[in-house]
Amino acid sequence: MSAIFSQTQLSRSVAAVVASIASLQHAPSVIAQDEAPLVEEVVVTGSRIQRDPNAISTQPVQSVSAEDIQLSGEFSVSDVVNDIPALFSSTTSEQSQDAGAADGTNILNLRGLGAARTLVLVDGRRHVAGAAGTQAVDVGSIPMQLVERVEVLTGGASAVYGADAVTGVVNFVLKDDFEGFEIDVMTGISGEGDGNQAALSGIWGSNFADDRGNIAITFDYRRDEGLQAGEREGGTLVGSGRDWVNPDLRFQQGDITGDTPNFAQYYNYANTGLTNFGLGIPTAEEFIADYAATFGSQPSLTSAEQALIDRAANAPARAVLPGRTFPFTSGYGYIIPGNPFTFAGFDPETPIDLNSNGQPDCLDSFTGYNSVFGAASFGVIGGCWNVNADGTYRPVQDGLVSSSFQGFGGDSFNTIQQDFGYIIPAEDKLTLNLVSHYDLTDTMSVFGELKWSGQSNDSEAQPTSYWDLLFGAPDNPFLPEFIRPIAEQTGGVAITVDPISIGAGGVETERDTTRLVAGIEGSFKNGWNYELAANYGRFEQTVRVENEVVVDRFFAAIDAVVDPATGQAACRSSVDQDAPPGTTPFNIPAWDPGYYSFTPGDGTCVPLNIWAGEAGISPTAVDWVTRDTETETTIEQTVLTGFVSGDSEDWFSLPAGPISFATGFEWRREESSLEFDSFALGMLPAGSLFGANTNIADVSGNSQLLFQPALPNRNEVGAYEAADVFVELAVPLLKDVFLAENLEMELAVRASDYTTIGSATTWKAGLSWAPVEDIRFRTTLSEAVRAPNITELFAPQTGGTSRPPDPCDAAQISAIGGDDPAQAAQIQANCVADLQSIGLDPFDAEGNYSFSDPLSAAFPALQGGNPNLQEETAESVSVGFVFQPRFLEGLTVSVDYWDIRIEDAIAQVSDIDIVNACYQGATLNDQFCGLFTRNADAGSAQFGGFNFIQRTLVNFAALETDGVDFSLGYNFNLGEHDFGVKVAGTQVFELNRFTDPLDNTVVDEELGEINRPELAGNIFLNWGYQDLSVQWQTQYQDQQLLAFVEIDTYESLYGDAVMQDEFWQHDLAFNWDIEEALSVYGGVKNVTDEEPFMTNFGYPASPRGRFFYLGARYGF
Repeated sequence: MSAIFSQTQLSRSVAAVVASIASLQHAPSVIAQDEAPLVEEVVVTGSRIQRDPNAISTQPVQSVSAEDIQLSGEFSVSDVVNDIPALFSSTTSEQSQDAGAADGTNILNLRGLGAARTLVLVDGRRHVAGAAGTQAVDVGSIPMQLVERVEVLTGGASAVYGADAVTGVVNFVLKDDFEGFEIDVMTGISGEGDGNQAALSGIWGSNFADDRGNIAITFDYRRDEGLQAGEREGGTLVGSGRDWVNPDLRFQQGDITGDTPNFAQYYNYANTGLTNFGLGIPTAEEFIADYAATFGSQPSLTSAEQALIDRAANAPARAVLPGRTFPFTSGYGYIIPGNPFTFAGFDPETPIDLNSNGQPDCLDSFTGYNSVFGAASFGVIGGCWNVNADGTYRPVQDGLVSSSFQGFGGDSFNTIQQDFGYIIPAEDKLTLNLVSHYDLTDTMSVFGELKWSGQSNDSEAQPTSYWDLLFGAPDNPFLPEFIRPIAEQTGGVAITVDPISIGAGGVETERDTTRLVAGIEGSFKNGWNYELAANYGRFEQTVRVENEVVVDRFFAAIDAVVDPATGQAACRSSVDQDAPPGTTPFNIPAWDPGYYSFTPGDGTCVPLNIWAGEAGISPTAVDWVTRDTETETTIEQTVLTGFVSGDSEDWFSLPAGPISFATGFEWRREESSLEFDSFALGMLPAGSLFGANTNIADVSGNSQLLFQPALPNRNEVGAYEAADVFVELAVPLLKDVFLAENLEMELAVRASDYTTIGSATTWKAGLSWAPVEDIRFRTTLSEAVRAPNITELFAPQTGGTSRPPDPCDAAQISAIGGDDPAQAAQIQANCVADLQSIGLDPFDAEGNYSFSDPLSAAFPALQGGNPNLQEETAESVSVGFVFQPRFLEGLTVSVDYWDIRIEDAIAQVSDIDIVNACYQGATLNDQFCGLFTRNADAGSAQFGGFNFIQRTLVNFAALETDGVDFSLGYNFNLGEHDFGVKVAGTQVFELNRFTDPLDNTVVDEELGEINRPELAGNIFLNWGYQDLSVQWQTQYQDQQLLAFVEIDTYESLYGDAVMQDEFWQHDLAFNWDIEEALSVYGGVKNVTDEEPFMTNFGYPASPRGRFFYLGARYGF
């Protein structure tokens, strides 16, 4: 890896890897010192910095300068880089919550093909990963003020840069030889007066030793106050949109009125035992037949009744709406009037009327009606009364009803989001950076860099657990008095709760990144260049979660009695050491009952009142039943590199010039470890019946002490090494002849050896042809290899939950059949085979396929690495041109077609893709069907439903995408006014995953899905006058679907409502150089106050909305 340096001075601003490709550009002769001032060649990725790097590279390169960064006013450098259309699929700090992390990471993702395929470099050298479980670099740890420029090379580049450069390279070039002092302060606030951001950064640099050396030190502090849901009207609904069965298929509150007399008579509890909302809307024929059978006469449907029937008939099977819930639970609990173990009680007419409306409370809501044994109720689920935060009680208030187990809004929604929940996590970040170099001689220098970045993010995780039908015995002193008589009659009652008041449930994520670089560089007497360098990086992440529930203590604490010795509430196990341990009737969550973390009767158990809302929860009980946990991740990277570069001029030259070359090596070691809390690992504490440090798995069927005790967690330790050697050549074929101003070929090959997968080879061939000075054509063909990283191979099995839609549900298959009958028939045939294999007949008495998703809750999931992964191989092609006409100075036009084909692509398969891929082929796809199981217990209410899924990484059959990048820029001036116009975008033609190695017709199309628009781009309008610069930026994204929706089935399952309109966002920025040392800048981001999609917290716009910022920069 090298650069063509001037004969007398090295360009230190370019690091080894970036410089390598630049070395393949034949350098013009350097003017002798006695003829002209010294010209220092400053090299960028595949070009020279004096011109637009995209103008002369054989591969598409886009560059962001320090001036671009300053003018943007963005809070993080990732927000600036993400404006490049090829990087629109990246994750910023605000969007990390959409990615499931909420930890403030900033991860780059070229072409939407995954962060693992985007290689991020700093000064051309590898950077340690900054996100647990990946090799992705957190670019938020790079100080903005130290960045000289950012170069984005799109297209396969593994032969030049090494592994992970499957879709391209993003290189952050830092400032070098900085002299002086500069300080920058910025603050911003949203148009709503919240979401504050503030930053303070500074850089100091000085030469030393008679200008033979330079040192620069940077500090950068940033504070984001974040945004909590309660700070905004409707803030709890932000990001809450999800997919459920369409509520238009059912009667909702207010549908049955005086305008629907026949419905009012039939859906009347007194007449038929049916409730007047929440049940499915029948067809006209079905209703007329049922009405006639009940009342002996046929009804004449009114127009309002026919309109409701038509609404259901025309409604898609599913819908995405804000506020999706599981409507049989709430954050403080639903109380049900019956004993869930004996099924005693559950009378729809239970004589309790708390709201004094003249009818039993269980008939006031569909949830209440559905919880008891009504004529059309599911029964023994949910409850009739909601517990309020202050400990009062009232009948449940429903939102929209989708099914017995699905809904939107209502009392259940506080389990999804609360006022104290974060829409944007709060963040503190401090970065310190030192860069230095020293000339040992005129031809030899040493250089070094030291960086530390610390970041802390705050979010919340309530509820940290969920519980179905927790038993309340008649002698429990915490039972509400209104329900106690029922408990005494039935032997007990129950409460279903996803508790949001058992402690704060806060989540703090601390992330520290350290990086050390040292090396020596220089040139030989013949002008060849060399470099030897070493860099070490260490990333440490600690995630602290407050108030994780300890399962055996929770069951013991809620089973309270009155202690006869004191007359006070006490744990039953404290009063009676032989009391049986608690559980739930349907084993949700899965749990092997017992006392594990304490000894009954030891006096430690503190009773917990879950029947009185937040008001009933005592701090001492919270302290006993919960535990604050820590999970620690460490990633280490050590890299040694060396190269020699030059040309063949000492031996020979071709007619067009000498052949340039670079050859060298890279050795690296990647290490990672993951350590869980001891309770998450199942290690019993002191005071346990079984002795301290005994693993719970050795004495029970459980795997851990925390919630979801059946799911295991295991610590991870892994490492691998890779050794590469490479050669690159630039061969000048023609120069300064007719129709060949320049014709040059680039060749590169890299041989690698991994301790995990063995050997691999990558290569690249490129051609650059300028028939005349005004236009240059370029093409590149490359093969890249990416080996699976440590986490992908060896990540331990950890637990979670899942709830994908069931592709075997008859309603889903029917909806697909409306557009693609053949596909629907194939899915149904595979579903029949699968369901019958567990003894379930999916057909009704008339022979109609009738299987319906029976799940009432999420189910357990495991995720972990796959040691059987193999490397993925990508072939990339790019063809394009750059046009810079001499007759119109300032105009640059570039167009590049690109095509990427990845075989055996490594990917984490989503739950919905797993279950869909099982049934979509000509036969059942064992690779995916084997990753989940169904409930095979014919006596269970969830018979046939999913009960487990294994999330894993697999080698997909293939991944294919192609498209066109285009850019048009024109800079001109009129008098003292400078103008600039630039349009840059990406048009994607396809983005497909082929999931079945045995059937290449099984395609998971992704183009048009969330974060995958067909067309995306930016328009920049710049105006400058003397010391004032103003920029207007417009970002455009084509139509795309809401999250959780698949492009191939959205029309049949959801209709057009889930396809979002084209997105436009406008930003205004200015910079005013008041004097040479002082500048003021500011602007408005999101001028038109665009909002994120209902399914997302931070995409495609920030939930802050319109945002104003102002800053000042002073330097000398």
